[in-house]
Amino acid sequence: MSHYENELYLTPKERKKALILVVETDPGQRHNMRSTLQKLGFGGITDVPSHAAAIEKIQTRPVTHIIFDAKKTNMPPRDFVSQAMELDSRLILIPTSFEPSVDDVFDLLCLGARGYLVKPFTMDTVDAAVIGATKGEPIAESVRQAKDRNEALIAILMSSLDKVATLMRQAKQFETAEREVPRALRGFRVSADLAQTFAKGGEEGLIKALQKFCIDRSKGPASRLGRLRKRLKTSRKEEAIGA
Repeated sequence: MSHYENELYLTPKERKKALILVVETDPGQRHNMRSTLQKLGFGGITDVPSHAAAIEKIQTRPVTHIIFDAKKTNMPPRDFVSQAMELDSRLILIPTSFEPSVDDVFDLLCLGARGYLVKPFTMDTVDAAVIGATKGEPIAESVRQAKDRNEALIAILMSSLDKVATLMRQAKQFETAEREVPRALRGFRVSADLAQTFAKGGEEGLIKALQKFCIDRSKGPASRLGRLRKRLKTSRKEEAIGA
């Protein structure tokens, strides 16, 4: 394996500093998650049975991560994410569900969640979810604002691929660029996973969006991502004027 392929990771010190709140209605699931996180070396771990209880907990003790049930308890998950982010925008929120709805989870990501975990979980999937949410980038603003989700997802995917290619080319001459390659590769893998998971119309919809992106980009020097950003900026200005 190339040295470029090194995965991002959390050091033992970073794991000890993590203060994780588990939001889960089922006592057995709460116990299993706590046990798993402890075995993975994470520090302060606490749990509550509902979203409302989690909001109360956030206001009384420090929390860095929240792994929460993506189904409604005594509060809709969307409201929970919004309220939690209002209390502390630095919170790392990870929704989890046995059968996650693509649209529902995507909405939570757009509101500020930083990853997702599918049940039943394993030690490896929990570790990967926490690392990815902690070290990965938040979902791009262009994806949040775009009316055509597939167009935005492909734009982000191709932008991250361009970044990897540029850094790998620069890495042949500059050590500083070489150090940035693993993070860029991680970003590309995350964007590819997002695109595959959340594309409307599944794989077929994603391929059509990719074909359209490549055709449009071949027509001129302006990037698809740049045109998307310009259109979104214009749209927001028009909305502000209308308001």
